[in-house]
Amino acid sequence: MINIKRWATAVIGLVCLFACANAAAPSFSTGALDRVKEAGVLRAGIRFDFPPVSYIDASGDWIGFDVDIAGEIARRLGVRLEKVRVDETTRITFLQSGQIDLAVAGMNHTRKREDAVDFSVTYFWGTQTFLVQRGKYARLEDLFGRTVAMNKGSSAIDGWQTWADAHGGQAGQIVEFGDKQEALQALKSGAVEGYAEDNIPLLGLAAGDPDLVLVPGGFNAVRYGIGMAENDSNWRDQINLILQDMIADGTFGTIYDRWFGPATSTVWPLQPDAPEVWP
Repeated sequence: MINIKRWATAVIGLVCLFACANAAAPSFSTGALDRVKEAGVLRAGIRFDFPPVSYIDASGDWIGFDVDIAGEIARRLGVRLEKVRVDETTRITFLQSGQIDLAVAGMNHTRKREDAVDFSVTYFWGTQTFLVQRGKYARLEDLFGRTVAMNKGSSAIDGWQTWADAHGGQAGQIVEFGDKQEALQALKSGAVEGYAEDNIPLLGLAAGDPDLVLVPGGFNAVRYGIGMAENDSNWRDQINLILQDMIADGTFGTIYDRWFGPATSTVWPLQPDAPEVWP
């Protein structure tokens, strides 16, 4: 025969256990769009050493293409922009840990990075090549087997090794630097034979120095996308729509020409596969 008292006690105990477990369990976090709107602040991870894409000038002002893009996104969201310093090694980890809402940080969209974060549509097209001392190297193949500089965490590392293998050469020794100015000085001093990075920041770093030139062509495509934490489709859709609105109303073109147009020292025409606009 069932002991009613014991049965009732057991049921009450299970109910209490379930209730306590639910009370202790963390609630589902809101999406980034709701958090940004509620806080009134967009925390954008932006690189500070990547001229003319984004950098801090001699006056201490943070300027550049990505800075303007991030500022316009914040304006259209109706919130204040908070600029957070990131580099190649922190922009993804800051997204994953929730320290930033976006990474507008000259980030090349690769399959490897897609495993870690989500990306917006592409908003910049370029290539990766080498900065070298004038008169020393005319082709990418001339750098096979040479000691060259690259940035820690840069997609140029895998890109150069893959390109060299595909073209019958060897990548040689790659010296990784955490500071672009140190890599540049290594090139100038002859400690390395070339410095590989995205073509636009290389042009920015070499501006005004007639002894430095880019090797023609490129070994790795550059497709910048805005990075976001994974699995937040509402946030990703919102950023994509804002980028497309900027393109449609001409704001994107104005920002682009400010940093890469014919009146600049880093001329890079907008590529034929310009940012897409959905119907």
